[in-house]
Amino acid sequence: MGLLEVRDLTVEAGGKVVVDNTSLVIEEGEVLYLLGPNGTGKTSLIRSIVGYPGYNIVRGKVLLEGEDLTGRPMEYRVSRGLGLAHQLPPKLSGLRVRALLDAICSRTKCSTDEIASALQIQYLLDRDFGRGFSGGELKRVELATLLAMRPKVGLIDEPDSGVDVDSVKVIADGIRALMGVSRSVLIVTHSALISKYIRPTRVCLMLNRRVQYCGGPELVEEVFEHGFKGLVRGDQV
Repeated sequence: MGLLEVRDLTVEAGGKVVVDNTSLVIEEGEVLYLLGPNGTGKTSLIRSIVGYPGYNIVRGKVLLEGEDLTGRPMEYRVSRGLGLAHQLPPKLSGLRVRALLDAICSRTKCSTDEIASALQIQYLLDRDFGRGFSGGELKRVELATLLAMRPKVGLIDEPDSGVDVDSVKVIADGIRALMGVSRSVLIVTHSALISKYIRPTRVCLMLNRRVQYCGGPELVEEVFEHGFKGLVRGDQV
């Protein structure tokens, strides 16, 4: 039994099937990459795992340490140890970054200043969350909140999308810090640029709303060489 398991999951959102009969296992200590082109269901899958509103599980299960979280609200799943860094975090007027991190750290016994230093966001602490941030700044602040949560399993959505090279390097440093406090990390990416700094222990390919194949780190290089469709090898997970 893995740390986090998705079993035969089918999910609907907006009246459409966005995840179709897919399974996935994240083992203890893994850095798992979920690769695939845009629109194949990667974000829908991780949102379904954390219980994001609007994602209706019509079949299958989500289990964390053997506990069935299917049907549980997002707040409960977070309390049990799931955490999500969004691809496009919300912009929150009237909520300073420092206040948010302080509130989280009061529960997890972390240090706001240490987390801000790890993600190089000290100069953003006294600004409203997300307001006027660049794409890289927004992702770094979002990752800082996930790091402060110290989840058992950290789910990171497209950390290398729409950011410059310098920001990818800083984000990679933040992911390494997360790896030091979380038991496993899942990284969703369509470009796999983050792999230049964070090597996965395992890679899964998602196409057509389903996890099609999982293999070793060498799959990243195969994607770069052959593209996604060239890697489909049947429904093997």
